[in-house]
Amino acid sequence: MTHVHSTATRPGTAAGGDPLRAPISTRVVLDASGAEGGGAALSAALGALGLAPEAPDTSDAPDTSQAPDISQAPDASDAPDASDVSTDTPAAYCALLLGEEAYGAGRSAGLDRQRVRAAALAMAAAGRGRLVLVTDATGGTHAGTDPDRYARLAADRAWWQHLVTEVAGRGVTGNTLVTGYSPDLGHRLSPAAEAGLLRYLVQRRPTTAADVAATVAFLASEGCSYLVGETIPVDGGAGLGQIPSLPAGTPAAAPAPRRSAPQEQPPPEPVTGQDLLGQKVLVAGASSGIGRAAALHLAGRGADVVLAARRTQALEEVAAEIEALGRQAWTLRCDLSDAEDAATLGERAWKAADGVTTLLYAAGHLGFSAVGGDPASAARTFAVNLHSFVAVTEYLTARWRDEKVPGAVVGVSSVSSTLSPVAGLEYYGASKAAMAQYIRCLAVSVARYGIRANCVAPGIIETPMGDAAGPDHRRGWISRIPAGRVGDPREVAAVLGYLLSGSASRVTGAVLRADGGFGLGDVAPLRPGFPEAAEVGSR
Repeated sequence: MTHVHSTATRPGTAAGGDPLRAPISTRVVLDASGAEGGGAALSAALGALGLAPEAPDTSDAPDTSQAPDISQAPDASDAPDASDVSTDTPAAYCALLLGEEAYGAGRSAGLDRQRVRAAALAMAAAGRGRLVLVTDATGGTHAGTDPDRYARLAADRAWWQHLVTEVAGRGVTGNTLVTGYSPDLGHRLSPAAEAGLLRYLVQRRPTTAADVAATVAFLASEGCSYLVGETIPVDGGAGLGQIPSLPAGTPAAAPAPRRSAPQEQPPPEPVTGQDLLGQKVLVAGASSGIGRAAALHLAGRGADVVLAARRTQALEEVAAEIEALGRQAWTLRCDLSDAEDAATLGERAWKAADGVTTLLYAAGHLGFSAVGGDPASAARTFAVNLHSFVAVTEYLTARWRDEKVPGAVVGVSSVSSTLSPVAGLEYYGASKAAMAQYIRCLAVSVARYGIRANCVAPGIIETPMGDAAGPDHRRGWISRIPAGRVGDPREVAAVLGYLLSGSASRVTGAVLRADGGFGLGDVAPLRPGFPEAAEVGSR
């Protein structure tokens, strides 16, 4: 059954925009002490986005080696007093760590740990901040390179993760951006070596300073508040393991262009304004939770939205909110547990909106398993979480290929794709893991047509699905989250919007955790009220 509702078109203007896309501060401290080159190019690219990069204060930083571990403080009274924090404290700090020998980078001096930590603690005292590490250190091994040099880069990355965990509960989020090969940032290879390297990339081009700046801007935005300790690969799919076909003899100076690839996407818009004007997004699962929040976020950024779900009345309410934002919406009733209904959704959306440029699949079913099996639960869970997603994606990617549309697909997976937080997730976890791996493989297959595919894996979020966790279990879950809280659907929506936008044009095949740092492992301390082990000899 199909129900179509269309709102009147209202042209958007570049003056608007969703507040989650706005920077936490236009001031961004750019600390290039860990890179021989690249600082100037990145600074210029950040400036082009409307940010104001500045060098760090080179005066003697306070000694933080004996500073208390603020992550252990049970309440805000134990944190540094915000009144002691200078009004000049930056809200965004970007550190460069560039020294990948395989890319021809110079030797890195490493992070100035004392200076970086002082800035992080000042942000924590203020209760607000963003930390961004820009690095070319992937952690991979390369024959013929210096292992000690790699070990030093790895040590700085590990130190960074610990710092991020320490300040996560005080309003400061920290994440890492991996650049891939980027001559703009100081990488230098011979033409033959560069040609050989590019053959192994899903997107056959180097990373530019503009690519990096666009993702730095996202990581420094208001909406990047539940992404903690994550790594965003701005490397054109370098880590997907694609194996190229290698002709005999010396490689050409550059890989042969792919004839069917459309033109490059336009450069990202400044950090304010509506960067998705002209986009038509199909949001599956748009009636509630993350899907609803994402639909509204995308409309706030200028997109027109096709809303699909089972509950027509809920879709009409979302459509009305989108109309109030001045955008156009269409509603399509679709039961994504029904294979026949799902198989036609892509075509119906295309006809209703006269084209679809991007897909956000946020539909999901939390079907629990039972010892001995539950065939009905398994069938519905895999139908909604995987099979219908594949059906809609295959239709749209084929249309994009044929019509040379540089489309983008983003799926909503789950931290349960790699972890098992509770019992009974065999069906749910496996279906979400399959979605993530499907996305990775799809990214390799469709890159030649200018199409990108990515995934977001949320942790516990304030949604109807998140309410499945009872109060006691929720407290246990929060005890494992460095951010110390449950996420908001709008925080996940901001990540989804980034991946669908031109700001992420160099990101494909990525699975990003929006979980407050839960996926970092057993990092959070015991919360107050949990019994500590008794000392030996005590009564």
